Amino acid sequence: MSPSSAVLLLRVDRFDPESGLFASFPRPPRVPLLRFAPLPTGGRQILEAIGALDENAARLLPNFRRRFPKIYEALESIGSGLPSGEEKSLFFFLSVCCIALQVEEGDIRDAASVSSGLQIDYALIQEKEQWFLDTRPTLRSLWSYKLADVPNAVLPFSLFESLGQTLGAFAGRCGELLDKQTLRLSGDLADHPILHAGLLRGLPRKFAIEEEAPASSTSSPDELNASGPRPADSDPASPPAAPVTGERGPSRAEG
Repeated sequence: MSPSSAVLLLRVDRFDPESGLFASFPRPPRVPLLRFAPLPTGGRQILEAIGALDENAARLLPNFRRRFPKIYEALESIGSGLPSGEEKSLFFFLSVCCIALQVEEGDIRDAASVSSGLQIDYALIQEKEQWFLDTRPTLRSLWSYKLADVPNAVLPFSLFESLGQTLGAFAGRCGELLDKQTLRLSGDLADHPILHAGLLRGLPRKFAIEEEAPASSTSSPDELNASGPRPADSDPASPPAAPVTGERGPSRAEG
């Protein structure tokens, strides 16, 4: 298959564990360019994985535990009593973020009117010629800001905006290699307004964005995304229901 026949496809769907950036050809299979790295399904294992990032992360966790003991306890209890494993769906990651931030209804409403956010860390890592988006630094970054008393309304906004910028910048690099200037979106987060704005900031200016299919229209006040045509009372940065169970992404790509 010739690279010239490929479409640069970004699939961002909460419940699809195979979401990521692909070179999509007229005939399958898609060629993965960037996938989401899995997180442990157990809360204690998630905390251990974050603490193992570096010395700063190791110091952060006990500080966070002293400052927010109830949040830390809720994080530890994720997946309690269930078999250990890994989960790479965006829903699980966003649910962990929801627990870690403990945002309230008022924070969610305020997030919809935030005009600019903070840079939240994401990491691009390569394993066996495959690139992955590592979200462990993301959680560490969110907790650092929470310890610094950043308003809760700013953090969900920043989470999606920085995700869009990181994905957009990586897609821009891949577009240069494939000689593509269009990014096709699919999945139920394709219409998320904050993620979309972040993509536009991260992509080279010459890039265009098109949507492959309409996103799902169901959304509740307890879901971190509000994709597709949203009801008038829904918010673009509301947290999801809690689960039952190195390279920093660039902030902007210049085109």
